[in-house]
Amino acid sequence: MAPSAVVAQSAFREAPPHTVARDAPVRLLAPGDPGLAEAVGRVGFAQVAFGVDAEWTDRISRYEQIAEMRVAEFGTHADDEVVNLG
Repeated sequence: MAPSAVVAQSAFREAPPHTVARDAPVRLLAPGDPGLAEAVGRVGFAQVAFGVDAEWTDRISRYEQIAEMRVAEFGTHADDEVVNLG
């Protein structure tokens, strides 16, 4: 799925943290913006960020798949040894 917007790096210099860029011309969505959830769903964030292929409307399945993926990812480090570098 193609991203909903391409933003030049210079545009991010004026964008506050935790905002989402959407559409052309670019519209920045801040946390709490009523259009934010739809924008994130439209770009297929779960698929892009986590490799999860669940419908945006199936929130429970999406969260379960993301959690399973993250457990497997972090589980590979369960036996890591802490090294003191100082």
